[in-house]
Amino acid sequence: MAGRREIARFATTLTQRQRHPLGLPLKKGTRNFHKVPGYDVFYQVLTRMNPETFATLLSTWLCRQAGQLPQALALDGKMIRDQIGRLALAQHEDGAPQAVAVYDAKDGTARCEPTVATALLESLPSLDGKRITADPLPCQRKRAQTIVPKGGDYLFQVKANQPHRFQIAQTLDALPDAPFLSTPREGTDASKPDSCILSPLNPCAPISPLPAP
Repeated sequence: MAGRREIARFATTLTQRQRHPLGLPLKKGTRNFHKVPGYDVFYQVLTRMNPETFATLLSTWLCRQAGQLPQALALDGKMIRDQIGRLALAQHEDGAPQAVAVYDAKDGTARCEPTVATALLESLPSLDGKRITADPLPCQRKRAQTIVPKGGDYLFQVKANQPHRFQIAQTLDALPDAPFLSTPREGTDASKPDSCILSPLNPCAPISPLPAP
C-alpha cells in the first residue's frame, strides 16, 4: 500500500519487460523503451478513480494470483489524513496485501473499520489453515465468528478498552501455564504491559480470551 508519490517512484523501477504488458507508451525515437507516466498522470488517475471499486477489483485479483492465502495474515487499517481509510489483509513475512477495502472512520459510522473488516473477511472464499491477527478494535466477536466457519484461526490483541475480555486475559495470564508471552513480574525493573498477546511459541494449546464464536 502506498500513496501516489510512492507509486510513481515504484513505476520507474519496472523493467521494460514489465512495462510492456501495462501498455505504457514507447519513447519517441525508440522501438523497445516504454516510458513511465509523470507524477501528474498518477495524481489525476488516483484522484478520479472510485476507491471502493478499485479495492474490490484488487482483492479479486490478489485472491486469484495468490492461489492460497499465507499461513499468517495481519488485518490492519490506516487512516489517510482523517478522510479515508485503507484496510489490508497482509502477509506477516513481507507485508504483501492479500485483500483490501476502504473505510471512512475508525468507529461510529456505517462504514467504520470494524464493520468493513468483517465484510472483507466474509468476502474471502476460504481461510483454511490460516491465522488472522488483529489489534484490539471493537466487534472482535463478529470477526471471530466470520473467520472460524471459513476454516481459519485468529489471534486478537486485548486491551483495557474492552474490560470484560481484558479481565479474562489477565486471569489466564496469572495461571502457571498461561498461554501468553512471558511478562515481567513484580520485583523486576520492567513494568507489565497493558495488553496480553497469545504466544505462537507456547507449547500449550492456545486459549482464546474471547468467548467461543
